[in-house]
Amino acid sequence: MKLLTLSDFQSIKSHKSTSLVSSHIQQQFQLLVKQMLIGLPVEPILDNYPQFQQWIVSLKELVPSLFVPHKKLFVDLAITARLAWNLDANNTSSPSSFPLIEVRTNVGIIKRRKHLFEWGIRHSSLSYSDRIKLWVATEHFQVNPDEMQLTVLALHPTKTAQKVVFNWDSKQHKQTKNWLINKITKQTNQSFQPSNVIVNSDTASTLAKSLDEIDEVLL
Repeated sequence: MKLLTLSDFQSIKSHKSTSLVSSHIQQQFQLLVKQMLIGLPVEPILDNYPQFQQWIVSLKELVPSLFVPHKKLFVDLAITARLAWNLDANNTSSPSSFPLIEVRTNVGIIKRRKHLFEWGIRHSSLSYSDRIKLWVATEHFQVNPDEMQLTVLALHPTKTAQKVVFNWDSKQHKQTKNWLINKITKQTNQSFQPSNVIVNSDTASTLAKSLDEIDEVLL
């Protein structure tokens, strides 16, 4: 069994990621929000990065309930899903031999349904890492893709912050699975091809290409 994370897929992107700020600033801001949500001191971070205060204000304006203590929100939660596919009858690989994909995301419970939240200094469009998180969450919680949603809280150094809700569905779910299989098989040079998704078909190639063209946003 092989454990894969988002960094494994970032390393095989064909073009450079587009980020509004440095990865260090992103990481420090994510740490700030996490510590605020779990009730840890944040003064040292704010002292070093005073510009973060305005972004926190923007977050509170976008989702006032985000910082309510009793809100059912699991911050920076690690979840996993196994990327399995059917093999031909001659292959004896067990399901446990397929790769396990792990992501870290923020999971809220809204009307008894799981709902993902992502915030950061980022673009408001759906990135390929967002899609991977939605795929993993759907598989991990064993829910219908149509029941999964992602709320993106996109902050910007100079522009107005945006809140965008993305609905997931079976088509996007299958598309993302095809893309993941395509990337993993290329990366590992596996000799077999999945039988329930035709990776080399025109359709699968088009789906994979459409995901490849999505600009990645470092969170």
